[in-house]
Amino acid sequence: MSIKWYQLLFQIINFGILIFVLDRFLYKPIVNIIKQRNKKIEDSIKAAEATLKEKAKIEAIKKKAIEEAEKEAVKIVGKAKLDAGKSGKSIIDKARQEAEKEVDKKFQLMSEKLADQEAKITQKITGLVIKTTSRVLKGSLTDKEQKQIIDKEIAKLKKLK
Repeated sequence: MSIKWYQLLFQIINFGILIFVLDRFLYKPIVNIIKQRNKKIEDSIKAAEATLKEKAKIEAIKKKAIEEAEKEAVKIVGKAKLDAGKSGKSIIDKARQEAEKEVDKKFQLMSEKLADQEAKITQKITGLVIKTTSRVLKGSLTDKEQKQIIDKEIAKLKKLK
């Protein structure tokens, strides 16, 4: 077997043409598609990183807003407690004043009733003293003397109070 140079040369030319055709119509378009996909992937990765950074910023802002809201809520609750305490004291003071007024009214009413009862008792005692005195003395004292005795007895009764 001998090597034929023209066939070898023809095979080399055919192989060169095949490589040229494959490079021109197959390899370069595939490489371009791969480059485009790589570029899209890189752009997507950059966009995702940017989104993650943006998300981190938003989370930080959100956390800060929550902390501020919590501080504000604590202030509002504290102020509400103070206001409630003041209102409670005010309500208690008003209730105490009203209760004192009611007690004073009741005391005055009871004092008036007591004075009324004392007057009635005094009248009854006076009548009894007059009856008793008149029976005991049966005409030995004058009306003026009886009046003096009655007044003395009433004075003694008042002192007993």
